[in-house]
This record gives sequence, structure tokens and C-alpha cells, in this order.
Amino acid sequence: MSIYLLRHGQTDWNKAGWVQGRYDTELNDTGREQARHAYEELKDVRIDVCYCSPLSRAKETAALALEGRGVPTFYDDRLVEMAYGVYEGTHWKGEDYQHNRRMLAMRYPGGESYLDVAHRAFSFLDEIQGEAKEKNILIVCHGAIARVINSYFIDDVDNDTFVDSICPNGGIRKYEPVERYIPPVVPNPKHQ
Repeated sequence: MSIYLLRHGQTDWNKAGWVQGRYDTELNDTGREQARHAYEELKDVRIDVCYCSPLSRAKETAALALEGRGVPTFYDDRLVEMAYGVYEGTHWKGEDYQHNRRMLAMRYPGGESYLDVAHRAFSFLDEIQGEAKEKNILIVCHGAIARVINSYFIDDVDNDTFVDSICPNGGIRKYEPVERYIPPVVPNPKHQ
């Protein structure tokens, strides 16, 4: 079985180039059309369950992409967009924002780092791997989460490729469940 990722459709903030992050913006007409196009792309794919970010733009995308199918949809906070802190509401071409987005371990002032996002997204993905062996799963989320999810399934992504990889609004990616090596915890002899 497979995991399908759908990035939410366009919002007015996407169109204008503003960093949205946790701002709860809604789809614009183009975004709704993108979600309907996703419906067409997925209509012949059996989707057993959908996991979705609780932000409005993702929820509306999921509803339009799965309209009339009766697919159970669950909202998971681990799929919410990255918190960009002080950069939310600024233009994504801003020099400071562009500098900080290339620093994967650095937290945006008042926000998260990509490592923070990976921690929550990877825990979600680790949880659904067993389910994905039996079911087709749709994940509806955001650009930064999509970037992190891609790195979960593709191991050889360098930093620049990671930062520059973009799933377009309304874009769909398909992944197969993976067996990830999780190293055992080695006890510290000082704590025994």
C-alpha cells in the first residue's frame, strides 16, 4: 500500500509571497481549483484514511479532494505548518528569512527549526508505517512539512536540495512504507 501526500491549495498569502506558518489562512479560488484537480488525480486511487493538518487551508483541501468518498479524516497537530516565528507575515524573499531557512538546526526567532519539525513529523510517520502496509493513506499538509516528509522517505538529500525542494500547492507525492533503522538507546554507565 502507499502513502500519498497532498500539499494544500493556494491561498492569497501564497500568491503574494507571504510566509504563512501558523497563520490560519483559507484557500483562494485557485487553491480550491487545485484541490478539485487533486480530486481528479486521486479519484481512481483507493484512499482508506486521511490524516490532515488542523489548519483551515489543509482541511478545506482535504474536504474538496475527497468529496463524496466517505474517507475517515483525522486531524493531527504534528502535521501543522512549521512555526516561522517573527517571519510569519513577512515576504519569503526577505534576506533574513532566506538566510535562516538554510540553517536547519537553528530555530526561527519565536518559532521552530527544521529539526523540531522533523521530530514531530517523523514520530507521526513512524506511527503510521504499520497502517500503511495494509491501507492507502493520504496526508494533507503544508510546504515545510512536505519537505521534511520527503526527507523521511529519501535518505540522500543534501541540505541545499532539502531547502530548495518544494511540493507545489495542490501537488501530490507518492511514497511506499519504509523500514527505518532506529538505533537502540545505549545506557549511560554513570546513570546505572
